[in-house]
Amino acid sequence: MSLQIGDLVRVRGEDWLGKRLGIVTEVKQLVHDPSGEGYTAITALVGTQSFTFSERDFELVKRVDKND
Repeated sequence: MSLQIGDLVRVRGEDWLGKRLGIVTEVKQLVHDPSGEGYTAITALVGTQSFTFSERDFELVKRVDKND
């Protein structure tokens, strides 16, 4: 799926967040040291708080339009 900074997203399965919408503010490629497994971590601003989860924990609502 490859989320980008500025995309409008919804956090999946996090009922304590109320499934609120957020804006992607950071995308990082990370490596888990013990296993060597790589993954993408996404940070999104939801309301006034930032949350960081794996990319699979987000649902894309609307792609940012780079032409604006």
